[in-house]
Amino acid sequence: MQDRMQSDSRVMDLAYGAVFGSLFPLFHFAARSFSRRERGHEIADQIANAFMLLRPKYLEAILGNTAQVLGLKPAHARVERTAHEMVRQHARAWVDFFWYGQRPVEEALAQFASLEGMDRFDSVLAEGRGAILLTAHAGNFELGGVLLRSRNLKVHAVYKPDRFAAVERLREGMRAQGGVVGIPVDGVGFSTLPLVRLLREGALVGMQGDRDFSLNGVPIPFFGRDVPFPRGPWELAAMTGAPIITSFFYTDEERRFHAHFGEPIRIGGARGERMEAIQTGMRAYVADLEALIRRHPSQWYCFYPFWDDPARHGS
Repeated sequence: MQDRMQSDSRVMDLAYGAVFGSLFPLFHFAARSFSRRERGHEIADQIANAFMLLRPKYLEAILGNTAQVLGLKPAHARVERTAHEMVRQHARAWVDFFWYGQRPVEEALAQFASLEGMDRFDSVLAEGRGAILLTAHAGNFELGGVLLRSRNLKVHAVYKPDRFAAVERLREGMRAQGGVVGIPVDGVGFSTLPLVRLLREGALVGMQGDRDFSLNGVPIPFFGRDVPFPRGPWELAAMTGAPIITSFFYTDEERRFHAHFGEPIRIGGARGERMEAIQTGMRAYVADLEALIRRHPSQWYCFYPFWDDPARHGS
């Protein structure tokens, strides 16, 4: 997000670094100090409201994305309500991550109201091979590691390092506490080679599938407009034979958690057939993601113009 929307001003860059560098430790402190999770949510709501007032550029992007999702004009009242709710949901998701990351795993498990598709997930595990858990910037994907840890499973989470070092250090520490191994990649060179090795050794690898950071994605219809989605997870699946399992974690109105595991998607066939198989798999994933967002439009977190990505358009 920050790469897409960052300012050219060094002064502003330093200011944002100070803000984000203190904001996440504040969430961490709140989660550790308060006796009620709801108190942390109240503070998150206040921070979210201040963010929308102070950063109109981000709010404009959120309104545009939300309008595309809902099929309405950006100025429509429902679009504005949903956009504001998305920022609050995002802040609350961080509080929940820090809250449950510092407590016994049983507390988080008690909040899971449904585990859809767990039988499919278990069937893949029984094969004894690796698998790619393909999620998105939706709901609270960080809590997926808590669920897997409760089953004595380790997931290696692929991530693009945060622009702000203080944020990344805190996030990585919380992942490690939750039994998640972070795998930083930069999208260039041989940074994906460790993933190939892990998958061939039978490991679980968690990846995001909704942000085309490398700018070489495959255009897929998404809420009525084509937009590139990253091909990296699918090429890994083709190279290693590991199945892809769509994995989403989201919340309901009572702030209970829900897990969704999709049908395993396998990329096989001869080399000339792989691209067709990749595109078919990507469409299935995007359709699953779109269905989730239609049900919970305020739980897909994107703070830059997704369909008109400034990194892709050179602006």
